[in-house]
Parts: sequence; C-alpha cells; structure tokens
Amino acid sequence: MNNYLTLALIFFSVLFSFGQATEEWCATDQRMEERFLANPSLREAIHQEMMNAARYRHDNSGNRATIVVPVVVHIIHDNGVGNISDEQIISALDILNEDYNRLNSDTATTRSTIDAPFKQEAGSMDMDFKLAKLDPNGECTNGIVRVNAPHLTYNAGEDCKYAVNGGSDQWPPDEYFNIWIINSIDNGGAQGITLGYAYLPYGGAFSGYGILMRHDTFGTIETASSSDGRTLTHEMGHALGLNHIFSGGCHLDDCSSNGDYCCDTPPQEEANWSCSQTWNSCSGVPTGDTYGFDALDQIENYMSYNACQNMFSLDQVGIMQANFATIGFLNGLVDPNNLIATGVNDPDVLCTADFEALNRSVCSGTVVDFSDFSFHSPTTWTWTVSGIEGTDYNYVNGTSSSSQDPSIEFISSGSYDVALEVTDGVTTETELKTAYIAVIPQPNALDLIEGFEAYTSLGTTDQWTVYNPSGFGFEIIEGVSRTGWRSARLLNFGQSAGNSDELISAPVDLSVIDAATESVTLSFRYSYKKRFESNDEWLKVFITNTCGDIWVQRKTIHGDQLSSAAQNSSWVPSIMDDWTTVHMTNITSGYFVENFRYKFEFESDNGNNFYLDDINIYKGAPSDELVGIDENGNVIESMSVYPNPTAGNANVRFAVANGGAASVVVTDLAGKQLESHVLFAAQGNNLLQLETAGYASGVYLVQLNLGGVTKVERLVVR
Repeated sequence: MNNYLTLALIFFSVLFSFGQATEEWCATDQRMEERFLANPSLREAIHQEMMNAARYRHDNSGNRATIVVPVVVHIIHDNGVGNISDEQIISALDILNEDYNRLNSDTATTRSTIDAPFKQEAGSMDMDFKLAKLDPNGECTNGIVRVNAPHLTYNAGEDCKYAVNGGSDQWPPDEYFNIWIINSIDNGGAQGITLGYAYLPYGGAFSGYGILMRHDTFGTIETASSSDGRTLTHEMGHALGLNHIFSGGCHLDDCSSNGDYCCDTPPQEEANWSCSQTWNSCSGVPTGDTYGFDALDQIENYMSYNACQNMFSLDQVGIMQANFATIGFLNGLVDPNNLIATGVNDPDVLCTADFEALNRSVCSGTVVDFSDFSFHSPTTWTWTVSGIEGTDYNYVNGTSSSSQDPSIEFISSGSYDVALEVTDGVTTETELKTAYIAVIPQPNALDLIEGFEAYTSLGTTDQWTVYNPSGFGFEIIEGVSRTGWRSARLLNFGQSAGNSDELISAPVDLSVIDAATESVTLSFRYSYKKRFESNDEWLKVFITNTCGDIWVQRKTIHGDQLSSAAQNSSWVPSIMDDWTTVHMTNITSGYFVENFRYKFEFESDNGNNFYLDDINIYKGAPSDELVGIDENGNVIESMSVYPNPTAGNANVRFAVANGGAASVVVTDLAGKQLESHVLFAAQGNNLLQLETAGYASGVYLVQLNLGGVTKVERLVVR
C-alpha cells in the first residue's frame, strides 16, 4: 500500500509541472503548486478527493436534474477597453452553457474512428450558469461588479480579489461562483501569455477560489471577437475539479488514480497545440483504460491546449457531477434554497440606474463616450449634463440626450455633473454623479516652471490630477522642498506593496516648438530613500500627445537606481544633496502638440516616502529663468554610467557642486558623435538616460561638460 501511495503521489506531483517549459496560457498548475508549497499536506488530501470523485461515471441518458450555478463577474479595469459590456459578459456565459450541455455547434467534429472512438465518450453536464440578481445583502444586482483599479488590472494576480488592495472582494463561494476579469495576468516568468487560471475545489472553500482571466478571451464579441470563448470553459473545468489531460504524462498505472484521474482520456505526454488527427504522444495503455488499446490523443478535450476543443469525457463529467454532490461549498452553491437567495430565476425588474465614461479628465474639445450599465432592461434613457448645451457641451456622433450610450463633446473648461434617468415604462431609476467630468483649462505655455508654490492642496488646483487608489496619494507638503517652501509628497511609508499612485499634469503647449531645429527637455527633482535594502520601488514617467487617451512610458527608475540608501524611519529630506535632478531629452517631435501632458507614477514595495519638486519643461537652449539653477561655479564631484556593460539603454548619474548649463555627448572611439544633450545641471545629484538601445556592440565615450570642466567615462554596449 505504501508503495502504491508513493507512486500515485509522484504522478500527482508531476501533473503540476508538465508544460512549464513551453508556453503556458493556463496558470492553474502553477497556482496550485503555490498552494502545495504553503500547505504540503494538501497534495495528498486532493489526491484522495480526486480518487473518490473518479469513481463516479456520468449517466448520459439525460435523467439528471439541471444544475444551476449563480455567477458574479468582477470587472477590474482602468476605465478603458477592459471595462467590457454586459453583452460581452452574457456572450461568455452563453458559450459556457453551450459547451457544458454539449450544445456547441462543433460536436460533429468529435472523432468516432477505430483509433479515436471519442464521440460516444462525450458527456453533457446538464448545467445552467446564470448571473445573480440578488447580492449577499439581498439587494438587487445584475451579477456584475465594476472596479476601476489600473494598478491591479495589468499583470494581475491574487491582489485584485481583495477590496483592501483596491480590488473586488469575493462573494461567498458557497453562494456565488466568482469570476474576475482583468487586462493581463502575471505569468510568473513562464513563457507565453497567460489567458487565465482557476483553483481546484478540493481542500475546502478559500478566499482565492474562482476564475481569473483576460477580458479579450471572455466571450466571443467586442474585445474578445478573435476568441473562441473556450478559455472560460477550460478554466471552469479546473474550478469544478478537472486536471489537464496531459497531467502525469505517459503512464501505465491505474487511470482512475493517476494523471487526470479519467480512464476515457488517453494519456498525453505534454501540452500540445496541434489539431493533428493522427497525433499520438503515448504508446502504453494504462490499467483500467476505457478503450483497452493505444487510442490517439484526445485533441478534442476542453482540458487540453488544442484549438479544436469540443468535448468533456464521461469520466470528466462524472468527476464534476460528483464534486457538486460531495464538496460542501459546491453543494451549497447549487442548493435550491441558494437559487432563491441569489435570485437567479427571478424575472428581470428595473432596479438600478448606472453609467460610466471611458475618460473623465479631458481637454477642451474632447469627445467622451458614455456607457449605460443600468439593470434590468430599461427601455428609455434621459441624460442631463450641468452647463449649457451648445455652449459648454454638445451631443455628437448621431447621439442625443435620449440615447442609451451617448457621445458628448465637452467645450468649456470646468467640472460637470452627469445624471441618467432610466425607465421600463413602470419603474423609474436615477443616478447622479457630481463633478464626474473635468475639462482641463487651456494649455500652459513654455517655458513651464512648477515648484508647487502656488497650491496648498493638489485637490484644489486644475493643474494637477491625483490618482489615489490606496489612500496615500500625492499631496502638497510645506516646509520640505528643494527650492521654495513646498513640494509634492507621496506618503509611501507603510503603504503595502503593489500600489500605484499617479500625479497627472495639465496640458502644456509644445506646438510652438520647431521640430526641425529645436528640442524639448523635461526635468524634475526627486528625493527618496528605501525603507529596507530589499525594496524595489518604481518611478515611471509617461507622456501623451492625445491629452491622456494614450500614454507612453519614457522614463523608468527603480530599486538602487532610485536610491541605494535605506532608512527604517519615515524619510524626510533635509539638505540639497538629498535631491536628485532628472533630465529627460526623449520627448520626440511627435509630442510637439498643443495638449502635451505628462504624469508621474510611483509603484510601492512597502518602502519609504517620495518627494517631487522643481518640474521644468523648456526648449533645449539654456535659460536663466529656471527654478533652482545656480551658475556660480562649475565643479563635477562625481560621475557614473550604468548599467555598464549594457544591452539596452544606459544612465548617466553625476553630482555637481553648483548648477549650470551642461552637455552630455556620446562618441565612438574614432570621435564620431552618436548622441548629444544640452541640459541644466542642478546643484547636487543629476540623472540622464541615454538612448543606447540602438547602438552597435562596442566601446563608447560619454563626456560630461559643465562650464569648461569635463569628465569622461567609458561605456560598453553589448
């Protein structure tokens, strides 16, 4: 018996390692392995539960009652395309119901040949996945939760499942099946793009149980128009207790206690994306195999990676059916009393008016598209916007105040309230959102100098927009600055890892720049120290030529580049040397537009406070008007170029005793100039990024000149 258990556990552990060397669009194996590392005894417990479930074989005669599953979908978005429509969500559930009831149109392609007799082994789950109509408090819902959390929707993981992080909390898993939809998923370093993952239901309900997947594979319309919708089918299979059919690889042991624990899914050596009709990766026949001979690989199976998926096997259906009967929280999920509590079978009644806009901070003349998210089934819409139609705003693109999803052009600067009234002819509901749209004033002119001296609060100025999902946003701090009396502070000390805070500028008019003869520099000063040596916190600078519709990242500083010093107490700069001046010369001519904007984004890692001051945007030629520039002497105290060698861009960090006009020139060893920058070196530390990513491999010279004083460092480009 001990030898049997040892062998079985070996196969079960292998199940979560196959396919890791190739592209992994499903991260379930990886996530389950993380659970095993945290709780080693869970592996054996799941093995026992899967063996018990594998004893059931589904009766495909249609005599079973339909299993109804209440569903809640959490949309974690950045107010962009990831905030998918109700219609796309419904399309995803439609595909799910077709596949689980074997009503999918491609059932005819399931093979029924001598070597692949699979059609007769295809089963139906007899299920109905329905959006909830009552939430855990008994209030009206459409089963869809929308949360604007840009810091959680990209490279997403478990953090997006918790409101404390700015995400959306799981609804009770014994009452609702939870699905989280995001823009992209952290693939943990694996190759390829992760489309989704789910946890197996064994070991009891826990806070992470459910499915997390990308919006562009959820359904088959709109953002998922290029998808077949089967990612949800696959991940739901995991959530209801199924392994990949390639789990355990080729083996000859008892098929009901190894691999995927199903005897009618022939062993498969590893993950595969081929739809070859003759593909056969394993030659042996496991003990208890349904077919009794070396059948071809079941490329049709939903638990494969193949693009020709169209079936669950009878054994797979039996496992899922058994789990609804034997796993406590799954049994509670489909209990008739729970179907009443979640209202899934209730008629549609209008109960909520709601709407959202893709962009809420816009420049004058920008068209804002509004989306109606009212439920259930309104028939008439009436929109009201503060201000004067025709003067402050206009309905455009063939829409009006009675359209379901109007497009509104905002003309005059200021703050606008927006209200929506909906009715179904019997019930009327209204939603008012005050100060919902902010129209930014006319662009600032060059040369721009921003020292934050004019504000007592960033919330009272139309020059800056603060994005603050965590409660610790950028704010004005008095008595701490590089010059003057004020600076912008992010009180990051004690902020949990993974939070992103943004400070977004008003427009600056760069259309006055002659792209043929002139350049632009964006410079700023920051002060920061780590809290712990291990902190890897990020400062990112983005720019836009579309007034904020599309942002492009142009500067990244993190970890030791941001600061190599650590201080366990809350960081407050006190001397000039506590500040670093950054010069950005990579604002290219495509951004010489009237509504140029820039933003600073800081990503936390349980580190320390961050300060920002003396932001300047100016033409390339020096100017005495810039804040904090002192030209009384020229001494270069230090200079370093890193990373060195580099396979990408490089940074020049230098410190000067007194500020002044400086130049940085890059040449090859023959003296040919490859890159040149004119900037204002501030007293103390300075940082400049070199665009060396396109250089040929070789040795280059980086020359810094400050008022006739020169220092040269070698740079090796691989």
